[in-house]
Amino acid sequence: MIKILYITEDRYPPFRADVVELFAKQLPARGYVVDWLMQRGAGAEEHSSKTLLMGNTVYLAPRIMRGGVLGRIANNLLGFVYDFMILPRAFRGRYDVIHVRDKSFASLVACLAARITGAKFVYWMSYPFAESKIYQAENRLVPYHRLVWLKGQSIRLLLYKLILPLADHVFVTSERMKEDVAREGISLAKMTSVPMGIRADQVSQPENARIPDAHAPVLLYLGVILKLRQTEMLVRVLGKVRVRFPEARLIYVGEGQLPGDRQAVEQEAQRLGLSDAVTITGFLPMELAWEYVRDADICFSPFYPIPVLLSTSPTKLIEYMAMAKCIVANEHPEQSQVMQESGVGQCVPWSEEAFANESCRLLADPEAARQAAARGPDWVRTHRTYDVIACNVDNVYKNLLSMKS
Repeated sequence: MIKILYITEDRYPPFRADVVELFAKQLPARGYVVDWLMQRGAGAEEHSSKTLLMGNTVYLAPRIMRGGVLGRIANNLLGFVYDFMILPRAFRGRYDVIHVRDKSFASLVACLAARITGAKFVYWMSYPFAESKIYQAENRLVPYHRLVWLKGQSIRLLLYKLILPLADHVFVTSERMKEDVAREGISLAKMTSVPMGIRADQVSQPENARIPDAHAPVLLYLGVILKLRQTEMLVRVLGKVRVRFPEARLIYVGEGQLPGDRQAVEQEAQRLGLSDAVTITGFLPMELAWEYVRDADICFSPFYPIPVLLSTSPTKLIEYMAMAKCIVANEHPEQSQVMQESGVGQCVPWSEEAFANESCRLLADPEAARQAAARGPDWVRTHRTYDVIACNVDNVYKNLLSMKS
């Protein structure tokens, strides 16, 4: 039996598939004991400081349920103080692994606790948050850009000079991220890439692929709307597609992180006279969001080709493939590899012309588009379900602990 203390930036109850599937379901099903440390999220006010998540013990940090700047400051301070609770919790739990996901200061406390108790300290880097903050600040995509830039630089310094060098193992989200982190001086030998996946029961069958509707096609984007990712570009793609398919519509299944993110899409639609053809659903429960995906004719996976996004592992691409959808995606390290290996399509350059041309190509030859989409589910089932991913993570932990002195 392997015992893990899992410390994550996610709020309770967590919703990210990789967090819940791996650490609340798959690893416990393989005999692991996983205790969690995390802050409360909205709707968790009534939970006691010790609660359960799918049978796993969760220790919840106190949280002030108040909005605004003062509320954020207070909760950041509470989270900072609660990070020190890692030490007594590590002593009481006698864990084999203390695992931190995307938390900087908590990692320093976790590393100290691991060294004192003899546990292995593992860090999980799901996204280049430091680089993202710096990029957004330098391009003034966020309010208080000077403070955001300072925070990004601080996180970067802690991460690459202290946290990752001290970690016994580092999980990253893609092979490209592994290369990027290695350029910062971190050994490739102690890194493992774990891409995004999907539950096995959510993978469709090849025969569910359908011929796209060329009369009134529905184009869809699933995910967060961000100016950083230039997701408003898809409105211009719609405009070009409507030259050949005038009844085409575009649906954004998601919401902006900041009001300006959504406004960028709405303003572009208004500028082009496409407001009636563009819908933004806002955040939806996962199952409802996937209903929109199932009804779509073409699904977009755009990743603006800046360094901070090249190391990502696109979840939406895997979800589209699992549901046997026709996909238009741009060139990106992981997307290009997955699209080529699976045979579901060919990535196009980042431009509205390329996205529009590929969309029109699929709509003009709907049977060929359906055949390509039908290859998605089997590839996902073989390579990207969380059953498969959990086996790889399980092997890393066991190999790591076999070296325990």
